[in-house]
Amino acid sequence: MTSQEQNPMDDLSKKMESQGYLEEIRRILTGYNRKELTQLNKLLKDKKAFAAEISQLLPEAFSQLIESGEVNLDTIQPLVEETLKDSIKKNPRTLSDILFPIMMPAIRKAVSEDIKRMLDTVNSTLEKGFSPKRLAWRIQSIFSGKTYGEIVLSHAYIYQVKQVFLIHKETGLLLAQANIDDNPTDADLISAMLSAIKDFVQDSFRSGKENLDAIELGNFNIWIEQGPKAILAAIVEGNVPQNYRLLLKETLEGIHIDFSYELDNFQGDITVFQQDKELLNKCIQKEKKPQKKSKPIAALILILIVLGSFGYWIYEKAIEKHHFNQFVTSYNNTQGVIVTKTYKKNGQWFVYGLRDPLSEKPGRLLGSYNLQPKKVKFKMKPYYSLSPIIILKRASRKLKPPGTIILKYNSDTLFISGKANKNWIKETKLTAKMIPGIETVIFHTTHSTSNRQQKLKQKILAIENTVFSFPYNGFYLTEQQQQEFNKLIKETKSILKFNLNQDSIPVIIVNSFTSKSGNANANKRIAQERANQFINLMIKAGLPPEVMVPKVVFEEKMKKSLPPRSVSFKIKYVKPNNL
Repeated sequence: MTSQEQNPMDDLSKKMESQGYLEEIRRILTGYNRKELTQLNKLLKDKKAFAAEISQLLPEAFSQLIESGEVNLDTIQPLVEETLKDSIKKNPRTLSDILFPIMMPAIRKAVSEDIKRMLDTVNSTLEKGFSPKRLAWRIQSIFSGKTYGEIVLSHAYIYQVKQVFLIHKETGLLLAQANIDDNPTDADLISAMLSAIKDFVQDSFRSGKENLDAIELGNFNIWIEQGPKAILAAIVEGNVPQNYRLLLKETLEGIHIDFSYELDNFQGDITVFQQDKELLNKCIQKEKKPQKKSKPIAALILILIVLGSFGYWIYEKAIEKHHFNQFVTSYNNTQGVIVTKTYKKNGQWFVYGLRDPLSEKPGRLLGSYNLQPKKVKFKMKPYYSLSPIIILKRASRKLKPPGTIILKYNSDTLFISGKANKNWIKETKLTAKMIPGIETVIFHTTHSTSNRQQKLKQKILAIENTVFSFPYNGFYLTEQQQQEFNKLIKETKSILKFNLNQDSIPVIIVNSFTSKSGNANANKRIAQERANQFINLMIKAGLPPEVMVPKVVFEEKMKKSLPPRSVSFKIKYVKPNNL
């Protein structure tokens, strides 16, 4: 048989195949068709395909075995435990990676419950203690809404989280970062931080201490939370509360859940992490957790101080106005003064009116009412007053009478009595009627006898015609009164040149005038004091105290009208033994 000759069996096989007889014979012999036999052959040769096919059957097989009672949990449990033990011994991180996202929240919840129970215990214990600091803590607890135990165990944390980094644990690459501000961070600083974090993690694994969670880098502290696939590092300053670490843990757990596929299959692409802008922003913090605001005690104190100052200012202004009104009333009652208008502008008082040049100046009255002269401006126009006292002063200044002449004024009439030389009497008759307020002049004068006696009488008359008026509750001399006082002392010394062997010597009676209106006894006591004070002034000026006698005179008993609170003088001659 040559190669070109065909085998009769091959021809028979092809013929049977074409007619489907062979497929039918195969199904009868094996129970499977050609396609099923081909698939079965593939499973026998490919172990992975066979394992995959078997894995689909095992759960159902175990379920049926358990339901039928052929296999129970007591039979399976030792096998599972041994398998887990071997797996943990060979690679413990595999199981921890699987349980990390599930177990950590449960652990935190249990710890939180334990801490709450601890706070309740501490709170009940501290309730029995007392100290100033604990009293302040109790007050803070009332206003903050926290329990007393929480206040004792917590402090006012002042801290700042400047940056947060998410780092791939295996490669050390920076996956994402968040800053406290929008300013870009120095690349060298980031590199240094990442190097420190990477060295820290490597040292942690080599030392077997995976619970290390913080390192120092310069002036910063780096808080680190490690997960199976990633590391979360926070750059912090200050005293950071422990609840911030809980935030880092929760954030890292969320990242492992949300990006589990990307972390497991990480090939260096960080785009998916950087696109999520809110990934790490919640870890950027710079304030403590919200608390109820305390009472604004400082603001209340400030308001009270302002209100108190304002009230005191109003009180001072009211007192100043009251004193000014009293001054105006007293000044308007002064002989030769008429006040027409007063007002205040820019903190200064203005007084308008009329004033006779011979009336008292207002300066001494201002001090009596606690008013500063620089705060009161007088706009007084000059005029001739028709007050009897002013007219008498005007006549005395104009006529310059000798000491033996007495001037009196009543109802537009000037009475001149005493002794004077002819020339003075003649000149006075010509000029007296020219004085404002005087229409008639009546003389009761005689010519002087001897020059010595005339001069002595003139000096005595001048002394007795001298009158000093003082303000209410005041005793001091004005500039003009000081000049009159000096003249009085000079005249008095000239008549006191005597010898105790003489038959009689002059005695000066200091009359202090007052009124019976009101409290007469009090007025008398004040007038007596006024006379004594004036005698003291005369003693200081060089007059002997033996020749001066104080006397209180009520104006109701006087024929000559003199103002109250005034002092005049009377000269009497007495024997030396009666002094």
